[in-house]
Amino acid sequence: MRPIKLALDWTPNTLHAGFLIALHKGYYKKAGFNVSLVSPEADNYKLTPARRVARQKADFGIAPSESVISYATAKSPVPLTAVATLLQKDMSAIATVAGKGIERPADLDGKTYASYNARFEDAIIKQLVINDGGEGTVIPKTFERLGIWDTLLEGKADSTWIFTAWEGVEAKLKGVELKLFNLVDHGIPYGYSPVVITHKTSLYRYRKYYKNFMAVSAEAYQEASAEPANTADFLCEVMDHENFKNPEMIHESLKVLSRPFLNEQQKWGRMEGKFWGFFLNWLVDNDILKIKKPLDWNTLYTNELF
Repeated sequence: MRPIKLALDWTPNTLHAGFLIALHKGYYKKAGFNVSLVSPEADNYKLTPARRVARQKADFGIAPSESVISYATAKSPVPLTAVATLLQKDMSAIATVAGKGIERPADLDGKTYASYNARFEDAIIKQLVINDGGEGTVIPKTFERLGIWDTLLEGKADSTWIFTAWEGVEAKLKGVELKLFNLVDHGIPYGYSPVVITHKTSLYRYRKYYKNFMAVSAEAYQEASAEPANTADFLCEVMDHENFKNPEMIHESLKVLSRPFLNEQQKWGRMEGKFWGFFLNWLVDNDILKIKKPLDWNTLYTNELF
C-alpha cells in the first residue's frame, strides 16, 4: 500500500466530500493507497497545510491559491504547485451580520475584521474597501483560526472571510442573516480557492502515484456532484466528527456545492491559467505583492495529473 498524506485546510467538512468518499468507501485502498487526512485540529493550526507540504511532511495540502504565490515569492522560495482546484468558482465572501449598519464594503472603515493573518489577506480586505470608495481603515484583529467564525457570531469582530457553502449555510439554518461582499463584485479577480498543492520535488519523484491518487479523487468528487443527497447521507453515517452531526446542514451544503465541484465539461480539479494570471497581476498592480522579477503564473499550477 502506497502511503499518501493529505493536510486539510480546515476541520473535515463538505468541501472535502470527494476525499472523504474515496477514503471511507475504500476507493483509495482498492487503488493501492493508504491515505491519511491530517486535520488542523491535530496541532490547532500551528503548522499550516502549506507549511506541511513545504517541509515535505505531507504529500498534498489544501490551501488558497495565495499560499502558492506566497511561497514562490518568499525570501527563500519554496517550489509549491497547485495540482487541482476543489471548486470551479469562488464560494467565499466577506461577511458581516446584517443590521449592524454595514451595508457595503466602504462601511467597513473603522470596523474590525477577524483575520487569519495570511500574507496578502489584510491588504486584500483593505483594497476591497478602497474599491468601494472607502479609505481602507478596516482594523484587522487576530483570533484563534478555528474559532474565527464564532467571533463574528459573538460580536467580537465586525467582519470576517467565510465559505458561503459552509458558514453561510450554518448561519441560514441558525436564522442569522448575513451581509455578504463577494470580491469579484468589487473589482478583485480572486483566484482558485481552495486548491490541492504539492511540492514540485515530490511531484517529480512520485508523479505516477500522484496521478493515480488524483484520478480516484476526481471520480469521487464527480460522484459527490452527481449524488449530493446520497453523499450527505453517507457522510453523516460514517463521519465521527461534530461537523457531520447535523444532516440538514450537510444536505444543504452539498446541494450548494454539487455544481461548483465540476467544470463545464463535468470534470473535477482542472484549472485555467488565465485565472491565475488575473489574480497574480492584480496583486502586483495594487502593490500587494512586491516583486523585483516578473513571476510566470504558469509555474504556479499544473493540470498534468489529469
